[in-house]
Amino acid sequence: MQIAPVNHIEIRNGVPVIAETGHKVALIAPAYVRGEASIEWIVENFDLTPAQIHAAISYYYDHAEEIEQYLREGDEFAERYGVSSEQVLEKMRQRLRDKQQQDSNT
Repeated sequence: MQIAPVNHIEIRNGVPVIAETGHKVALIAPAYVRGEASIEWIVENFDLTPAQIHAAISYYYDHAEEIEQYLREGDEFAERYGVSSEQVLEKMRQRLRDKQQQDSNT
């Protein structure tokens, strides 16, 4: 058996993302860590594997302070410009639904 290393996290424009997906670690991992979403829910709603999610969670634990700061800055930006977190999440969900529909049509 040949065993190869797998790296599920990459840095894009200074932001950690799940490789080959572009999903930000800061949006996936905290949902699980804070008890807002289960691994199964994230798998179903973001088209990720459990391994990718666990990698994001692991990365979060190694860099929690920086990620929490990133989230605070995002919340401050949203508050300053009148965009609620829920509006941002709904836009993300809609983009995901659109992508899934496009993928199913091809």
